[in-house]
Amino acid sequence: MKPKMLLFGGFGWAASSPLIYTLQRNAKYAHFGYTKHFRILYPEGVEGKVKEQPEKRISYIYEKVCDGTWENYKSDEQFSHRMNLSIDLEPLKDFPRKHFTDLITGSPTISKYLDYYHSLHDHVVSKGYKSVGDGFMGVKYNKSIFKEYFKIIKSEFDVKFLYITRDPVRRLFSQYLATMQGGIDKKLEKPLPLRIKPINYVIDIKKVNEIFDEENVHVIVMEELWEDDGTAKKELSEFLDHPITELWKNLYAPDRGHLVEFDKDVPCQEFGQDLLELTPDTYNSLKKKYQEIYDDWENYYGSLPLYWGQPITYS
Repeated sequence: MKPKMLLFGGFGWAASSPLIYTLQRNAKYAHFGYTKHFRILYPEGVEGKVKEQPEKRISYIYEKVCDGTWENYKSDEQFSHRMNLSIDLEPLKDFPRKHFTDLITGSPTISKYLDYYHSLHDHVVSKGYKSVGDGFMGVKYNKSIFKEYFKIIKSEFDVKFLYITRDPVRRLFSQYLATMQGGIDKKLEKPLPLRIKPINYVIDIKKVNEIFDEENVHVIVMEELWEDDGTAKKELSEFLDHPITELWKNLYAPDRGHLVEFDKDVPCQEFGQDLLELTPDTYNSLKKKYQEIYDDWENYYGSLPLYWGQPITYS
């Protein structure tokens, strides 16, 4: 029997962190190691633009985890709090660091990746988890390099793939605010030009279904998982063959827009969200511009998910 591996994908600002916290902390289903997605196999970074990103991310983790002591890692309050929620470091205290250093020493290879995740799988299963996990967020799934990687991973692991979605306009606006956080005055009265491209989920989902086979792929609609009658939670439990009874806090559900307040349990979600309000006029204007994304979803699935395509009046 192959060891289990849970991969997740989609794009940021769709509650991937609360999902990982749910699967790792609450449900104790999958453990993701030192970070929820390593990106060590990203040959060109997210969306093929940031070649330095994998090295920078890995070197930072290396500095905190391997090049120092456990206590030094945890003493960096901002980093360790955010990362500890994502990765739950406690079960890794006795995980041999050699596995990690072997992974990041020299050029990354699929062989080293597999060796690392086999070792991590055996370790976390001994701690009571059912699966090991990794994320492939924001990647071009049809690129030949990823198809080859996934083919090899499937030959070694029993893979399940989660793809998380959120209302396209609200996800896009959250991403826009987060990326502009560093240079915007909070008193700014009007948005700067929005240059981020939206994501057509259906195009992505078809590619993922082709790579992993549809029965091994489960699409999560963020709003339905956190806000419906429990049907989506039951479907996720059945897909994983593992009970998902308690969901981690999610600041995007119900959506609080610019009125969101910082919460130490989900520190990454608040980042930049209070800069500007997504007014009904702005929402409708963006939705009209990207109507094709909503139409493609409705044509593929038969209807739009809960709260999609509707502006929210924040008060």
